[in-house]
Amino acid sequence: MKTRQLVITAALLAMTGGAMAQQSTTDVPASPGMVAPASTANGVSSDPYVQKRQSDADAKADYKAQKKAVKEQAKADKKAAKKELKAEKKESTAERNAQLAQPQPKSDLNKGQ
Repeated sequence: MKTRQLVITAALLAMTGGAMAQQSTTDVPASPGMVAPASTANGVSSDPYVQKRQSDADAKADYKAQKKAVKEQAKADKKAAKKELKAEKKESTAERNAQLAQPQPKSDLNKGQ
């Protein structure tokens, strides 16, 4: 039991130590080889990878909005078609019931036998 607790404690300490080592509280690059991200006054980066990522995100958002609009339109069309089908069914049922309610004239086919 104690060994298990020691292992868990050691693992947690190792994780927190690793997380603390990754945090940087200053704006100065950690090493001389690292360069601060270049950005212009309006917040758009001049880095082509960042620009591509942003344009991809914008395209994805546009696609999702368009897809949502199409889905809503299809849903509305389906609802209208269902309503129309139910109305037709109700009408045909009423017509059939009216025909069945009328007395049928007896045929002379069975009298001759």
